[in-house]
Amino acid sequence: MVSCRHESLEDRAAREAKEYTEKYCPTPIENYTRTDSIVFDKNTRTYYYFCTLTDKMDDSAIITANAKSIRTALATGIAKDTKTKAYKDAGFNFAYVLHSQKRPQQILFQALFTPKDYDYKVNSHK
Repeated sequence: MVSCRHESLEDRAAREAKEYTEKYCPTPIENYTRTDSIVFDKNTRTYYYFCTLTDKMDDSAIITANAKSIRTALATGIAKDTKTKAYKDAGFNFAYVLHSQKRPQQILFQALFTPKDYDYKVNSHK
């Protein structure tokens, strides 16, 4: 008799983040951004995207001046991402940490998105 062992959604998220990172990261640069790794933190139920900003976007003044629009664009991207639907339905958080290519230890932007930030059903009833 073979038993069927199902992984939890949190275990699946951790596995998929690790597999994506191992297979694709660092990604090719697109729109001055490279994804360095994706990590899922089971304790906080947060999917972390660690990225590097390059070229003209690797400028703290530009990032600071555009922080609100960057945050809005990231929230919209999360809302529209069909690959993370199960995670969004489960109320997971998503976080972005954007580093400088010229100074890798420097964080140029970071943001945490909770369901209220990306769930159009929640936002449409405000």
